[in-house]
Formats: sequence, C-alpha cells, structure tokens
Amino acid sequence: MNGPVFLDTCILFSAIENAQDRQVLQHLYNLDYQVCLSLPVLGEFTSEIMVHPNRDRLFRGLFDIAETLDPAVLVPNSRVSYACYLLCKYNEDARMQSQYTDLVHLGYAMAYQVPVFLTTDRHLTHYRIPQKMIEKGYRQPKMMDLSMVKREIL
Repeated sequence: MNGPVFLDTCILFSAIENAQDRQVLQHLYNLDYQVCLSLPVLGEFTSEIMVHPNRDRLFRGLFDIAETLDPAVLVPNSRVSYACYLLCKYNEDARMQSQYTDLVHLGYAMAYQVPVFLTTDRHLTHYRIPQKMIEKGYRQPKMMDLSMVKREIL
C-alpha cells in the first residue's frame, strides 16, 4: 500500500460532479492508496446536500464513490479529540479563526497520521499547524489539490 490520502468535503463534491476529478481518485486507488474520509466530512457533505435540489443524485454519487474507492472512514478517538483541541486552542492564523470544521477535518487527518490531505480550500493549503502540535508529536499532512496530485503522484 502506498499510504492513505484524506479527502476534504470539497474534494468529495468535486469527485461526484466532475468525471476527471473522480478519475484522479480512481487512479490513486488503483495505485494502492487508501482513500480516507472522516465522520465530520460525511456529516458536512450530508448537511450541505440536504437543501440541494439534486440531493438524490449527490447521495448516489457518494454511494458510487464508496463502492468504487472503498474509503476508510475515520472515527473519533482520544487522539482525534486532542488534535482538534490543540488546533482550535493554539491556532494563530487569522484566516482560520472561525473555520472549526476545516480544523476538525485536519485534526482527523493528523490524528490518524494521514500524510496527504486533498483539498481545494486555499486557507487550508497555506495553513501551518501550531508549534504546540509539533511539540506533541503531530505532523502536518501535505496539502494538495487534484492538479498537484496529477503532477506529483500520478
């Protein structure tokens, strides 16, 4: 196995809406990367599509991704809880001050030691974890969008 890659909610939407983006994820899977989602990513996805006029199609897209990419679903544990606490308490990046959902997604990836975090969120791609987290043994995953994946991995 090449290792795990974490999908942010925006990547999940993108893979459902765009066949080329889905193909990038399929290539990762074919290269033996483990696609990972967290319960908060699935929750955010669900809450966003509940008011979407095409929610049936989006839910089917999620099920198709689950069937073809066999994602690991990351669940809460004490390391996740602590990572999220540290990210929120010691965050010094003004762009991320009220972005608790993004910080929680990052906390899951870090707690599970996922080395690659796929996102299109520019604030996340430029975010640097607090020094306190490094002191506690957490490592920041490499933040990539799908075009970077195509250039650097595929």
